[in-house]
Amino acid sequence: MKTKKEIINFINSKTNNNLYNSNTGFSNINKSKEVWWFNIPRDKLNKDFHLLLNSENKVIWIELKKGFVINPNTTFKVREDKNAFDLEISSDHNFKYLQDIKSGGTNFNFKEFIHDIFQKQ
Repeated sequence: MKTKKEIINFINSKTNNNLYNSNTGFSNINKSKEVWWFNIPRDKLNKDFHLLLNSENKVIWIELKKGFVINPNTTFKVREDKNAFDLEISSDHNFKYLQDIKSGGTNFNFKEFIHDIFQKQ
């Protein structure tokens, strides 16, 4: 399991959830910084949305239900040029693990939104 498609297919085969490309964001750990980096179109958070945080040995599935925050525009950094939320979720176990550490962000903690963790074999 390395690609977004492979991971979505794996999760859908194990659960009754319907993850698909348009309701799911995917990121590998950035090569230059210990983060999972996402640009999420602003309208995507008006409904349920999923994040797949891929690492070498596991995939963390984050489920963001509609209304999970009162105002995403003040919770996350907005990239006006892309009309998207710019997230950098820490993959560093020693520094704000699973928090949004993007400059201008609010250190939002995604831990309580973990739906499942799948260990890779």
